[in-house]
Amino acid sequence: MNWVIITVLIALAFFFLRVRHIKHKIFLIVIIVVLLFFYTTSSQVLSKHNIDWKSVSGIEKGLKVYFSWLGGALGNLKVLTANAVKMDWSVENSTNGIKVVEGKER
Repeated sequence: MNWVIITVLIALAFFFLRVRHIKHKIFLIVIIVVLLFFYTTSSQVLSKHNIDWKSVSGIEKGLKVYFSWLGGALGNLKVLTANAVKMDWSVENSTNGIKVVEGKER
């Protein structure tokens, strides 16, 4: 399975070298990044579970495991983004009760 992915990526890279329009190059880069993301994350997540890919129930189990992991990862990203937005990003900074404005203590 690994050699199939590597072969497809090499073929896409050769095709990328032939493409002249920047819009097509950007689209091809996005496709390559998405494929690499799904390949690496699925191989890491599913390697920890004993999944039988030859049966329908095994495929269902694999999809459930992967998409539940992906949902958890996106949920963590949402929490991280929300906490970053809630932070005080103003220029004024107070450390140990001392206010520092533009490098001067007050």
